[in-house]
Amino acid sequence: MIDPDWEPALEVPNSKVVNYLLNIDHPKGGPKARFFLTFGFDPTQPAIMAEALIAHAAEMRGTVRVTDTDGRRRMILEDPMRTPDMREPKVRTVWQLHEGVAWRLITAVPLT
Repeated sequence: MIDPDWEPALEVPNSKVVNYLLNIDHPKGGPKARFFLTFGFDPTQPAIMAEALIAHAAEMRGTVRVTDTDGRRRMILEDPMRTPDMREPKVRTVWQLHEGVAWRLITAVPLT
């Protein structure tokens, strides 16, 4: 049984932000980067986006689903996300439980 007070940490790898989510030259991340850049995120300050993604998951204000596929537990959130310019676009984030101790960001997808 899982302790109801147990909460895994939330991790956003710096490389995920810099090389993917805020990289307009990335084949799959480019459209996401253009979206996030319009809300004030900056690839030279990846910690700001990492903090916003962590807050997005920690607050869980919207839809939350947990799935188990091929032995991997994933959490999918659809919520407004706070951005540097104070707007709150709706974003889907996908997190995977890593080694049972941390939810690690897999991706973030614009919904608005």
